[in-house]
Amino acid sequence: MGEDIRLLQTAASALNFSAGPADGLWGPKTRAGLQALRDAHQGRWGDPVLQIGRALIDLGYLAEGPLSRVWTPELDRALGALIAADGLPRSGAVIEVAPQPPGPVLRPGHGNQLFQGRAGHLVQLFVIHTAATPTGWVRGRSNAELFAEIRRWHLANGWRDIGYHGVIFPDGEILEGRAWGEIGAHVVGHNAGSLGYSMVPIRTITRMGAPEDFYTDATLSAMRGVIARACVRTPITRIAGHNEFAAKLCPGFLVRPEDWAPAGWA
Repeated sequence: MGEDIRLLQTAASALNFSAGPADGLWGPKTRAGLQALRDAHQGRWGDPVLQIGRALIDLGYLAEGPLSRVWTPELDRALGALIAADGLPRSGAVIEVAPQPPGPVLRPGHGNQLFQGRAGHLVQLFVIHTAATPTGWVRGRSNAELFAEIRRWHLANGWRDIGYHGVIFPDGEILEGRAWGEIGAHVVGHNAGSLGYSMVPIRTITRMGAPEDFYTDATLSAMRGVIARACVRTPITRIAGHNEFAAKLCPGFLVRPEDWAPAGWA
């Protein structure tokens, strides 16, 4: 099975276009679904578009570089070229086959798996973070502006993009960061095979406390929703705070998995 084709299939499905089962195999259903997506791409945006771009880079149809969450003419041309080549990688592309480790599952019948990077790391860890911003930092600016500032901080570290897979704001809005199929830069030593989302606090975190001491109900609810989505997408076996891996306050409280996991998680 090809992880790049699997990414295209899952991304198309997330955009409401059926490209057959997410089995990594190119066939008539995958071809038809991707063609339908390309024919009706206007207004498509978000994490699935990033996944399509990443897959097309790995298949050799796009040049390595920054990816957009909005459908671009370059993406349109690259996907068309892949369809014309009937799913075959372009000469010179480095194609990795993701391993299929058995791994535990969370619910009876849960067979979905998400892999990251060319080495195909199975995602099983979800890490909760804080943006560690001061009280009043959000005042007078849009979430998009705040997200862009966090991204600038991370780029200043020499990273190629924001390190988180997403940021959750006090009003509950979620702005996606790195694609789920990309390895993040959010927890040293545990980036491969993990998802990391950061919550923006409403007051400065100077001590350990309860989640409600630092975050709005809307933020906490949105984080639980993201975790539930992740648990459906891949067998998440551990939900943890950043402070479990480093000598940090982040996210400001001790993460008890049972407080964050969806019903039926085990």
